[in-house]
Amino acid sequence: MDASGQNVGFKVASSWTNAKLTPSDDGLDRKAQVAPKLGFIFEMPVYKGLFLQTGLYASLSGYRYKDTVSFTNDEGSTYDIESKNKYILLYLDLPVNFGYKHAVSDELSIFGMAGPVFRYLTYSTYAYQINGEWDNESTDFGEGDDKVEFFNKFDIGLNIEAGVQYDRFEFSIYYMPSFSNIMSDDIQKLAESGASWKNYSFGVGFAVLLGDIKKGK
Repeated sequence: MDASGQNVGFKVASSWTNAKLTPSDDGLDRKAQVAPKLGFIFEMPVYKGLFLQTGLYASLSGYRYKDTVSFTNDEGSTYDIESKNKYILLYLDLPVNFGYKHAVSDELSIFGMAGPVFRYLTYSTYAYQINGEWDNESTDFGEGDDKVEFFNKFDIGLNIEAGVQYDRFEFSIYYMPSFSNIMSDDIQKLAESGASWKNYSFGVGFAVLLGDIKKGK
């Protein structure tokens, strides 16, 4: 095998993120939410079109839904107001993709790649909008030794991606399901048996490779 150097680049993507929950009969109409992803990629040609691509991204996961909140006024009358709700999870992603590029011409190639994604949760929040005003709450509750974490910090998923490269520009589509149940053990004990939360997303990406473009021999 012969590698002729490494390509370094910058990548941005627009994702549609959602979650697979168990049990799923919670009555909520969960919708995907649009979330950005951006970071740096490191791509190394390996042998005759084969390549290894990794990098480090900041990405968002979560979902959105609408709900109804009941209020009671000073006269004792009860009324309902629709709320908009979001779970927002900020991750650092480390993908390890193995792929193949097929040269269509000197400047144009098509490619496909797949591999695991190792994710670390850096921040999470529950945001909601009532009467046009947005607010948010921590996804953890309690203090000190009684503090309960809602999410596990680590998540492992799979990235499946395909696209085209023209000169130093890459355009791709991808699907990224999670293998890990990110609902913490504390929450699982409080919830029903078998309760789980698994992230998934799909989207489109754009990358720019910097410097001289290296191609495998």
